[in-house]
Amino acid sequence: MVDVRIKNIEESDVDTLISDDISFEGSMTLSRPAMIKGQVTGKIESDSNVFIEKDADVKADVKANELSVKGNLSGSVQASVIEMGSSAVFSGDITAQSLAMESGCTFNGSSKIGTAPKAEPASEEAPAEEAPAQSEE
Repeated sequence: MVDVRIKNIEESDVDTLISDDISFEGSMTLSRPAMIKGQVTGKIESDSNVFIEKDADVKADVKANELSVKGNLSGSVQASVIEMGSSAVFSGDITAQSLAMESGCTFNGSSKIGTAPKAEPASEEAPAEEAPAQSEE
């Protein structure tokens, strides 16, 4: 069995902090690491990393480079790397290159992990349907 180790991040390691006494509703666009300890409802888009801490309550669609969840999160999530700590409670859909889950976390939803195959467009080289055989009389 592999031992999953979720990163421990300090407030001083992030540029944006939503502290535990803040409730935010709306859309966030971030370019630097962010930590959420409070309540967020809406949409989060980040070119960097997002850390949802143990007592946080997030109801949002999230796009991030890396996402670490230790609190409550519900929504659709897209990230290169997703980590779910033992205290995480996640409900929704995940699309990621990799997913790490500590024992004890709760996940209710669907996941697409790894490189998703690209849909191939219909090409002209596709085999044509054969015409029904005609009998000779």
